[in-house]
Amino acid sequence: MILLGFIVFLIALLIGVPIWLSLGIGGAFWGIFLMGQPLESIPNQFFISMDSWILLAIPYFLLAGNLMTYMGPAYKMLKVVNDLVGHLRGGLPAAAVITCAIFGALSGSSIATVVAVGTLMIPQMTALGYSKQNSMGIVASAGTLGSMIPPSIFFVLYASMVGEDVGDLFLAGILPGIFISIILVVTAVVIGSKDNAAVKDKSSFAEIRKSFIEAIPSLFMPVIVLGGIYSGIFTPTESAAVSVLYVLIISFLFNRKEFTRANLIKSIKSSMMTTAIIYIILGGAQLFSTALMYTQLPQNITRGLTEISFSPWIIMLLILLLFFILGTFLEPIPILFITMPILYPVVTGLGYNAIHFGVVTCALMMISQITPPVGGSLFALSSYFKENVGVVVKGSMPYMYALIIATLVLLYVPWFSTFLIE
Repeated sequence: MILLGFIVFLIALLIGVPIWLSLGIGGAFWGIFLMGQPLESIPNQFFISMDSWILLAIPYFLLAGNLMTYMGPAYKMLKVVNDLVGHLRGGLPAAAVITCAIFGALSGSSIATVVAVGTLMIPQMTALGYSKQNSMGIVASAGTLGSMIPPSIFFVLYASMVGEDVGDLFLAGILPGIFISIILVVTAVVIGSKDNAAVKDKSSFAEIRKSFIEAIPSLFMPVIVLGGIYSGIFTPTESAAVSVLYVLIISFLFNRKEFTRANLIKSIKSSMMTTAIIYIILGGAQLFSTALMYTQLPQNITRGLTEISFSPWIIMLLILLLFFILGTFLEPIPILFITMPILYPVVTGLGYNAIHFGVVTCALMMISQITPPVGGSLFALSSYFKENVGVVVKGSMPYMYALIIATLVLLYVPWFSTFLIE
């Protein structure tokens, strides 16, 4: 029956059934035929999975990020970075990475980061002579920093699944986010220097001062959100709601032209759609993981792997390889929901810190977003600019290798993940 449940799940997945329904079908099959559950328990489990206080942070952080994009505050922040380093040799690609990192700290969403930064930076880079391939590859890859730098949606989901404190995960993601940003900046400058592009005119001190003053309200948002969490003023979920209120206030005060009903509706619709996708996958995953735990399969795998003679670092390499393979045909969120019930007990059984594993997992989710043929950031950028996805894939390859190297460093140097929470 266990094998049949997996076969039902895989067949549904292979014939193109949506991932949430594939997970739900597999879980329902086990629930009915293996666990003997009544049919009415299936929808109950589905909805119970969403009944979590911490999960309320997801729609709030998504809405805050979309408001930053559509209401205008994000672009003032991007401009100050461009004014500071855009005139240097390789400065514009470096500025693209830095702006992606900062925007990721505001939105928590990779897709929002890719579109917002790409709209501003890609036309400037191509106008100066950087290849379209490299320009799109930089933004698609660096846009994934929104998954690591807090407030990260992936950290919220990971915390809700394994019972860790999301505030600790946010704190643990800061140094890895900075480290990966540096790796990507170096890669962008090296790759960008091969294009022999011109540099943009150096901004005057008055221009830099003006853009910095205009960006101060936007740059304060991460300080308020994270500072509020770690000072104990509010919980991570409450901080997400505060971030929405803060963006509305600064947009009303400093971006009256973009503070329109139409932009507000766009922000709400985009946030609702993304939230609905995440939550419906969560419901299907709950059915699947509950039945999986009943079969004792994760526990047996954990017991078997901890008893064999392989070194823990070899097992971790195999887990990284598994994530990489899954990333070629699945989106990050389904990967998280499918693997965590099995891999989390294995990894903690090997003695790895759960927070450290969360950071490494998040880095792997970043890679999966630019892994062809299903990388979400690749398709978001190609569809927005109406460019062949192959161009974006080729441009992102050097940065994907850089992300793989950075992930291996994070795996074998846990200090990056644990230093701020020890």
